[in-house]
Amino acid sequence: MSSWKKMKNLFWQSEGGEGPPPEVNPEEMTDDDFAAFLEADEFSVPTDVTAPVGVGSVQVTAGANGVEIDFQDQYDTAGIPDTDEVEQLEKFLSGLDQSLPQTSRLAAAQAFLGAIGKSKDDVLRDAERKIRTVHGILQAKEHETHGTTQAIQGEIDQLTAQIEERRQRIQALQTELEGVRHCCRVEEGRLQAARVFFGHVQPAPPTQG
Repeated sequence: MSSWKKMKNLFWQSEGGEGPPPEVNPEEMTDDDFAAFLEADEFSVPTDVTAPVGVGSVQVTAGANGVEIDFQDQYDTAGIPDTDEVEQLEKFLSGLDQSLPQTSRLAAAQAFLGAIGKSKDDVLRDAERKIRTVHGILQAKEHETHGTTQAIQGEIDQLTAQIEERRQRIQALQTELEGVRHCCRVEEGRLQAARVFFGHVQPAPPTQG
């Protein structure tokens, strides 16, 4: 029996939660089979999957949980082949018994990939390309936000300076008004003295202490 059938019999869950189809006889994998299977598809982990790729303007929408991004649209724009190895693996793993140990899940995943003509390398390349795009999306948004924030801050600084200039102008006007008020009082007092002299105006009574 092929490795795929072995792994399917051991780990696959049907929609009804039952075991493998009755026409298939489950077959145990020996420790040697398992070890050989894990080593059959050697791959090298990319040394750097963080370097972003350039992307254009990122369109975001407001969703129920906040900001949402159509990543698939971004991947298409970035020219990533529409092979979706990561998504196929993700869908497969969601059908496995979540209580299985990691080694069993790994073996089942590799068997699944082999059955659909894929390998761990394919999944890693797909993930790496998409991670670079995701990092590019974030970098582009950070750059856009930084530039826009600086422009807005510049406008705020200009407005703040204008506000301060007008505040000082108001203060100067108030100071000038107080000076004019004082001068007018002095001048009125001088003129009223002539009226008081001729009795036309009674002087104000002294203030009671």
